[in-house]
Amino acid sequence: MKYLSYFISERTPLYGNGTGIQFVPDKEMSKGNSCNTTNLSLPNHTGTHIDFPYHFNLHGKTSSDYSADFWEFDHVEIVDFSDNVVDCQLIGPEMFSNIENEKTDLLLIKTGYGIYRGSDHYTLTPPGLSSGLAVYLRKYLPKLRCLGLDLISISSYSNREEGRKAHHAFLNPDDGKPILLIEDMKLDTSGPFDKVIV
Repeated sequence: MKYLSYFISERTPLYGNGTGIQFVPDKEMSKGNSCNTTNLSLPNHTGTHIDFPYHFNLHGKTSSDYSADFWEFDHVEIVDFSDNVVDCQLIGPEMFSNIENEKTDLLLIKTGYGIYRGSDHYTLTPPGLSSGLAVYLRKYLPKLRCLGLDLISISSYSNREEGRKAHHAFLNPDDGKPILLIEDMKLDTSGPFDKVIV
């Protein structure tokens, strides 16, 4: 069994080098309290997280709209673009010529950018996904429910307009069945995966 997510700390990188993560001790046994507790303050897009349709649609679903079994994936595919993508590149359909398993319910995109986590390569100039990729994946992977990747966002900070379009294309129910996005994943493995539980 392997974790595909990062633990959160005050040093967790945020999109565009944003700030706002605070871990503040509340009760401390070293100060005479009966237990240790901490108050957490952080943006909801901190660390490994899921983008739900509501992120870009006022009427879109949120986390509470999905049943527990939605998060079990038995047909997981991983595509490895390590050493084949560069800063600011848009990853589009042309890179997915060998997708064949129509049962795929979770697609993991490994870019290799996890090695840059904590640097501007990860937060300011990483690759992103093109809006056209959502249409392509819906056509060839009709069972796809989630897409995960080792980038801080599907929206490269250097291509934010296309990033907004990509978010709408994946998440907006008006464009087709939403494909949820799992961003900032820890994909330092090549798989394969028999099952992934999110």
